[in-house]
Amino acid sequence: MLWAILVALLAWSAMWSVIQLPVNTLTKVLFFVALFGAISATLMPAIAYLNARFGRFQSKRVYQVRFARQSLFSGAFIVVVAWLQMQRSLSPTLALILMAVFILTETFLITREAPTDGS
Repeated sequence: MLWAILVALLAWSAMWSVIQLPVNTLTKVLFFVALFGAISATLMPAIAYLNARFGRFQSKRVYQVRFARQSLFSGAFIVVVAWLQMQRSLSPTLALILMAVFILTETFLITREAPTDGS
């Protein structure tokens, strides 16, 4: 988990550096890349804890893939919402629909995880 904290610090500092630059297309892209990395890495320890506490443990590999995927989905959701807000296209209904899409996708992926007990 130490690497997630280090990546989060690096991504937040990269985002601060990008914010200092004049606004153009490249800086917008760099901002969203840095935002994705910062949000995903920042949420990773919390999501790992919640999965360890409330998720059913199948194997270490499944556990690691699950919390990494969930933190990446969280980062992607925030980036999409931020981009839509920047375009002035975001509404509460659209944000809820996007959240439902990410939640349903994750629910589908969790139900498709292979059981380790041989059944």
